[in-house]
Amino acid sequence: MLRFAMTNAWTYRRADRDDIVELASWRGAGSLGLRPHFHDEHQLVLVLSGSRSFRIDGETITVPAGHAALIPAGMLHAPMPTPDEETACLNAYVPASRACSSLQVVSIGARWQRVDEISPEHILEIAGDILLRAPSASTGRTDRSKLGAALTESLAPIGAVAAGLGRSREGFSRMVRRELGVAPHAFRLLARLNLARQLLRAGEPIAAVAVDAGFSDQSHLTRLFRRTFGTTPGVYWRD
Repeated sequence: MLRFAMTNAWTYRRADRDDIVELASWRGAGSLGLRPHFHDEHQLVLVLSGSRSFRIDGETITVPAGHAALIPAGMLHAPMPTPDEETACLNAYVPASRACSSLQVVSIGARWQRVDEISPEHILEIAGDILLRAPSASTGRTDRSKLGAALTESLAPIGAVAAGLGRSREGFSRMVRRELGVAPHAFRLLARLNLARQLLRAGEPIAAVAVDAGFSDQSHLTRLFRRTFGTTPGVYWRD
């Protein structure tokens, strides 16, 4: 079973498995509001008590107790602060080996009272069932992936990336905002935060991670990491 220290903060744990990248738990009054971000993995949200709410594509999506939500890899979402009711939640990040084009919310019932009662097999069963029923990635989602790749696979200035796609900088920025939900620079910043998370999981020291992920210094990384993921790189790295 999974073991977590249940406090009024996000607690991250390595899963030590190839089929689950990482786990995070929360238990406390309400839940944190965080900056909009996306993940390189599918995020499975299991709510045992209380609720979680997300702002996605201009809409507020609430996941009540006894439900699970699967947020596809690459989908911009902003966790919203919830009322001060007791909330217990488990996030599981699983490889995006199977395409999914939209947020999926399903009922899982009152199967567990505590996060540590949920096994990796339970997580994979729920994620697999949701992905099996979910619509496959649409052409629009594929185009978004290509646009994201154009921004992250090149270190060229935004204007040069735009020119390479036959667009003006202004026109390219409008397209990125429309398709990805944030400005080009903001998208690159979020991608660097995801890289930092990956490097921390691999055990790289925080100062080196800040340099390798393109941040000006360790304090810059720490400030943005906490606002985006609900913990500091130091706590995340130790866990």
